Amino acid sequence: MMIQEIRLLLVLSAMLTLPGWAMLAVSGLWRHWTTLQRWILAVSLSIAFYPLLFYFLRFVTPSFTLGPYKTGALLLVFAAVTAWRMRTHWKEQLAFERTEWIAIGVFGATLFTRLWIIQAEPYPAWSDSLHHTLLTQLTAQQGALPTDMQPYFPIPLAQYHLGLYALSASVQWLAQVPAHTALFWTAQVLNGLCVMGVYLVLDRKSGRTGAIAGAAVVGLLSHQPAFYVNWGRFTQVASQSILLVAWLVTWEAISLWQRPGQEQRVRILWTTALASVLVAAVFLLHFRVAAFLLPLLAFSVLLELWRARGQRRVGYVLLGTLAIGALSLLFVLPALWEAATGYNAAVTNPPTLSEEERAQTMDTYYHYAWSASYLVAHTWLLILAGASAIIGLLRRNLLVVLGLLWTIALVLLGNAAALGIPLLSITNLGAVLIMLYLPIGLTVGAAKEELSNLLKPRMQPRQVRLLAVAALLVAFLASHARVYDLEPYRFFVTPEDLKAMDWIEQNTPPDATFAVNTYFWLPRAPHGTDAGYWIPYLTGRQMTAGVMLLNLGTSEYQSSVVDTSRLVEQLETEPAALEGLYERGVDFVYVGERGDVDGPGLNPALLAQSDRAELVYRDSGVYLFRILAP
Repeated sequence: MMIQEIRLLLVLSAMLTLPGWAMLAVSGLWRHWTTLQRWILAVSLSIAFYPLLFYFLRFVTPSFTLGPYKTGALLLVFAAVTAWRMRTHWKEQLAFERTEWIAIGVFGATLFTRLWIIQAEPYPAWSDSLHHTLLTQLTAQQGALPTDMQPYFPIPLAQYHLGLYALSASVQWLAQVPAHTALFWTAQVLNGLCVMGVYLVLDRKSGRTGAIAGAAVVGLLSHQPAFYVNWGRFTQVASQSILLVAWLVTWEAISLWQRPGQEQRVRILWTTALASVLVAAVFLLHFRVAAFLLPLLAFSVLLELWRARGQRRVGYVLLGTLAIGALSLLFVLPALWEAATGYNAAVTNPPTLSEEERAQTMDTYYHYAWSASYLVAHTWLLILAGASAIIGLLRRNLLVVLGLLWTIALVLLGNAAALGIPLLSITNLGAVLIMLYLPIGLTVGAAKEELSNLLKPRMQPRQVRLLAVAALLVAFLASHARVYDLEPYRFFVTPEDLKAMDWIEQNTPPDATFAVNTYFWLPRAPHGTDAGYWIPYLTGRQMTAGVMLLNLGTSEYQSSVVDTSRLVEQLETEPAALEGLYERGVDFVYVGERGDVDGPGLNPALLAQSDRAELVYRDSGVYLFRILAP
């Protein structure tokens, strides 16, 4: 096991540094950033590289496939280019300042907390993780981004963001690990890297002390985004890992456009190109997170227009904005047209719901009470963020002002469904609340920098250092909570279930279908609640619940899954439902170790009393029944 973990760390280290460093080396932009800032840019550009490459190849040459050898060779090319271009500058890339080493310690501790969780729960959690794993598997098998979920489910993928699987499938190839392992490691590393953007923005626009504080808040003190592991919200966190970096580089590019000149031209063009790469990748990793980025970009453009008005540089700001927008649009074109067309068709021809189902959907998906503030942060951190906002406003701190404006814009976006305009209902408030850790990190970090500037003239340097060390110790000591921020019932697969999966592979037909414990998250969104949900990935067989992309399938397919799942729910208390399941082609009933999180769940004792069910396997809390013919 240790060899596999070392191999994964080496693969991820190479994948998440070499493409970005090659871009920085060729462009020469590394010279304009401090040492740690360069590494953050290199990692962010590397994350962005894979979605753009895979989407581009699928769009231009659909028959071309990638694999471990081609991907490995590509990384070797990047390494060679970087080594050649940086042959006389390599020492500069390791010349970290003392305070940068402190930040690296925060980054390392954050990554440790994210990866430690995998030791306890090797299979990712909750409902989204199944389709993430299957799409990783399909991408690795096909050597390209898939267009649908066949042979697992008849679901087209034009409306779905696939960028994450360009990364996780590459890890699966290079590390030679199963799809769920490659996905989990990739997602948790990206989760840990969400601290980079907060640090980079604060370090560039505020100060080093605030940057370290902001990174510590996001990585070690805040329960978000660490808590994402319980939900399998891997695509959203992947996109958020580079969101702030994309914003900052775009802001820098727009600012550079105001200073045209022969000596600046190359830097302007390269910064514009790399900003476009990052913005495009935010979209390709998660379509809705790109909408979260847009307000920040708009505020930056407006700010630069205001600054440029006195120097008569407004035209240059507009030209730079247009250049970045056009190039970003070009990069996302392989995904944008199909996604936009499919989304428009979906919202203009929604599925037919009863009034009760419609009300339940609105109440569950769109409406959030004030009590949902726990999704943002714990109470103490909300109080700290509020106090930091007051300090920042009193000090007229630009980042605090932008953070507050961004938060307001995001909350409005999360409540857009209240307008009753389907095209604007692109997300819900829940997705917004769980990403507010980013403006919180910026606000707390900026306020910390302001306080440091106020205290330095009144305190001895030794006292300032002691306060900083004490704050960091508190952060490191509190970080153990990130390892235990788990909800065990959301992790469906147990060792006992894996034994049952082996039995299923050896003793059931390849086309067998299994009824599994089911939970209706929304009226037309049934998903599993135990390891039975993972039967398609672990055995290649089918199960009755719907994958969380069910809404992308045809209305006929959705109705079939929903109706069958209703019968499975009925089976929890009425064994007579076995007849209806048998008529629908269901062969077995699987009861997993975790059971049902909502309701009584499938009852082995009740099923054993029916003459239509035969117990064929039992181990601990895992039961398998065959549905018998009349």
